[in-house]
Amino acid sequence: MCRIFLLLLISTIVIASCAEQEFEKIRISETDNSELYINDGERTALYYLKSVPRARPIGAVVIFPSAGETVEELIEQVDIPQMADESDVLTIIPSINWGTESRNAEIEMLNKIFDEVVSQHKVPRENFVLGGLSNGGMISLAYAQRAVAEPDDTFLTPGGVFGLDVPLDKAHMYAYCQREIERGFSDIGVSEARWMLKRFNQTYGGSPNEFPERYVEASIYSYGAENGGNAQYLKNIPIRMYTDLDVEWLLNERRRDLYDWNGTDIVAMVNDLRMMGNPDANVIVSSGKGERLDGRRHPHSWSIMDNRDCMDWVLKLFSQKGAAAKPE
Repeated sequence: MCRIFLLLLISTIVIASCAEQEFEKIRISETDNSELYINDGERTALYYLKSVPRARPIGAVVIFPSAGETVEELIEQVDIPQMADESDVLTIIPSINWGTESRNAEIEMLNKIFDEVVSQHKVPRENFVLGGLSNGGMISLAYAQRAVAEPDDTFLTPGGVFGLDVPLDKAHMYAYCQREIERGFSDIGVSEARWMLKRFNQTYGGSPNEFPERYVEASIYSYGAENGGNAQYLKNIPIRMYTDLDVEWLLNERRRDLYDWNGTDIVAMVNDLRMMGNPDANVIVSSGKGERLDGRRHPHSWSIMDNRDCMDWVLKLFSQKGAAAKPE
């Protein structure tokens, strides 16, 4: 069972206006004991933004920031909320951009949010689609896996999950960090790799070679493990993954190769899910589409996703579930 921590539910009337769309800000806790949200100065409150269409919502799309990214920065880079509003879909953006290795605190917060949204707006539980970039995608997939593996831990089972350039296999991440440090080419990359290795060693007691089962248990996907490790819990959940193969950037900007590319594990997981019988496990591979808010070229970015493609997929899922629910 999830570790339970008390959240104080506070309804607010604060309205956040971003990217020409209004979002209501709902505060759910005055404290952030698990560091779920960072880069917000001295503030400690946890909250979520929601945009509610005029008509009764047919479903909800939940979008998570990447690691360290604020909800305001996310809104500047995605068009899905506007598209959702036009299609009678409610948008939720939780203030989670960091988090825990266990994901227990994140799941507890999301359960609170989903419970409130279903109660207030009568959104069907089966019509929630979760997604995000990098860490945001990891949280989305982890929630879906927990919903299947430990259904009592979650308020709902997502009707689908989308993810952008999501790191999936922690054993592979460990090996990447070792290579990044050995190369010593990028100060940013080396600093991040040292931090990740320290965190992994502290959390799991050592390397994947020493404790392989701990890394399989903690990973969304484990290459070579039976049924992809935890990926087996996604075999009946529609999955849509996006990744950008920018070889020029990898080589010139970071001196990396395809073994360091998140897309390697993404393609492998999608293939394993298809082998397990998942008819809606897909990956869209772009090339050179990555661009950050400041204009820098970077494949680990929101811009690699075609927002219209993703929203059409979400609406297709809702349509299929609606048709399945109708009596013959």
